[in-house]
Amino acid sequence: MNRRNICKSMGVITTHALFPTILTGFLAGCSENSPANEVLKNYDPVFFSKMEFEVITEVIDLILPPTKTASASEVHTQVFLDEVFAKCLTAVQQKMIKEGLTKFNKDFVQASNKSDLLTSVDQKAYGNDENFVWFRMIKQFALIGFFTSQEGTTKASHYIPVPGDYRGEIPLDDNTLNYGLTRMLFYL
Repeated sequence: MNRRNICKSMGVITTHALFPTILTGFLAGCSENSPANEVLKNYDPVFFSKMEFEVITEVIDLILPPTKTASASEVHTQVFLDEVFAKCLTAVQQKMIKEGLTKFNKDFVQASNKSDLLTSVDQKAYGNDENFVWFRMIKQFALIGFFTSQEGTTKASHYIPVPGDYRGEIPLDDNTLNYGLTRMLFYL
């Protein structure tokens, strides 16, 4: 199994026929009209086991903790990950994530400092360690899930309702998170 090819094929996932449906369902569940806990109360994970789902929930909250905005789990990014991984990944990609999580879960549950453990895993994943490609996928889709939620779009970004006026050049500085009308993307 060539993990580099798996990572490169992640872009294909977002063009998968089911991806827009999953994203639409996720966004509908993020609306202000849907009670926050109702989504999770009746939710049975499709891809993750119950334990993996709990670990993923903790992991994404370490990646995107609550600040001025809600945390990733508060906008149900873990549900988005579960649906995308179950319905849009190939069997090889699913197996890679499951194997990575199986090895990681034990260490994560027993870790006294989960943030340090996650930082180490992140450095290995982005340091091109082939054994941690699975984490890169989880992190990237967690970012996509959070920043396409209502909370991520309107409160963590500089939200501009459409239609708006055309601005050819948008000044950026150190305080700019991202801008609603630019083409800043999450590169996979």
